[in-house]
Order: sequence, then structure tokens, then C-alpha cells
Amino acid sequence: MAAKIIEIKNLNYFYPDQTSALADVSFDVFEGDSLGIIGPNGAGKSTLLLHLNGIFKNGGHIKIAGLDMNDTNLLQIRRRVGVVFQDPESQLFMPTVFEDVAFGPINMGLSEDEVKEAVAAALKAVDMSKTSKRLSHHLSFGEKKRISIATVLSMNPEILVLDEPSSNLDPKHRRDLINLLKGLKLTKIIATHDLELVLEVCSRVVLLDKGQKVVEGDVLDILSNKALLETHSLEVPPSVKKQKRSNNLGYMIFSS
Repeated sequence: MAAKIIEIKNLNYFYPDQTSALADVSFDVFEGDSLGIIGPNGAGKSTLLLHLNGIFKNGGHIKIAGLDMNDTNLLQIRRRVGVVFQDPESQLFMPTVFEDVAFGPINMGLSEDEVKEAVAAALKAVDMSKTSKRLSHHLSFGEKKRISIATVLSMNPEILVLDEPSSNLDPKHRRDLINLLKGLKLTKIIATHDLELVLEVCSRVVLLDKGQKVVEGDVLDILSNKALLETHSLEVPPSVKKQKRSNNLGYMIFSS
């Protein structure tokens, strides 16, 4: 059985006005997992993600790769956990793509040659090797999404955390992103409303609503549960509906 890489116990978070954003959330993530965090607007998905590298701190217990989340371990944890924000503009602030992707490795103290190697490997992973000299703000939105992922991959994290990675992408770039995520062999935690993406990329799901964990389990078990999803303002993904209809007719649908 894979080793536990994230442990969350009784996580609570209150906004400055004392509104509860997370209430006693607990679950584990195992090495190599692809975990989807789903739920309606205001469920607490983004707030949860921001606890995983110490951006938000509040009551509860979080352990990352055996390290307790505290000020002493924060730097080590942030080297292990790479967070990709919903808006790529939040992560692209240098003049060129190379400088954006190199920013993390430089601040980790890598040598010039090591930085170049890290940038080249990260850009290759997101299929953007030919863009290193381009101006970041001249990229398309889909390209910016890829580069924002590369800025995290260049630091060689053990855990990749993504907030709404497919939002505002056209169908082609969304498909490119899904294929990219499926090909990355590291622990992934993805908060999203895109349940088709979750179905393709993730093996497990945690459903949040009103800051509380409703259920966790196998991705297909949860995403095929019409009553459960509708209770929490979600819908069964179209491909699951199609598979059910086909199976009722005596056919079997295999996803590629």
C-alpha cells in the first residue's frame, strides 16, 4: 500500500468576520494519488488548498510528507508542495517565460546550470520547450496555464495542487491540459467544478459543501450518484450518463 503523504485532521478555518469556511475536515492522501476536491461554490475547496503549503493557517492538524505544518517546517513543506492558482497571471510576473519558470529554482539556491536544467525539464513536461524566450504576457490563456504549471514543476515538488485548472480554457486547451495532468507521475490534488476532468484524471474524490466533508471515495462511485450530487448542487457528468444508458442497452463503454 502506498505511503501516506498528506494527513488532515479536524481542519477548521474562519474568515476575519468569523464566518466558517472549513469545519472539522479530515482525510488522508497517499503517495501517487490523484484526488479530486469537488463541491458547489463556497464549499471551501480553494480555502482547503491554501492550507496545504501554509498560505492559510488555522485550527486543526496537517502533516505533509511526515512534517507537521508549522513555521519550523514551512520552507521544507513549500518545496514539496507546488500550488497552481486558478488565474495564471498570479504566477507569471517576470518578463520572459524562462525567468518565470526559473524564479523558483533560483530562490532554492540552485546553480546556474541546475536552474537551466530545471527550466528545460519543466517546459518539456508541459510541451512548451520552444517558448522560453517569449514574453509571458504575450502568451494565450492556455499557454499561460501550462507555464504556470511549469513554474511549479521546475521546483520538483512531490505534490501538485491545482485550483480550477481547466477554467476559461477552450476545448482544445482543456483536452491538452487533461492529457498533461494524466501524464504527470506525482501526487495530484485538483479542486474543480469540471467533473469530466475529475473523472479522467482522478481516482478518488472528496466532496465538500459549506466547509464540511460530505463524503470521500472512489471517483466513479461518487460521480455516478445522482441523488448525492444533486443534493450538493452538482450533476452526474455526461459521460457517466452515457455509459449508464449504453450499459442498459447491453453495450460496454471503455474510456480511452
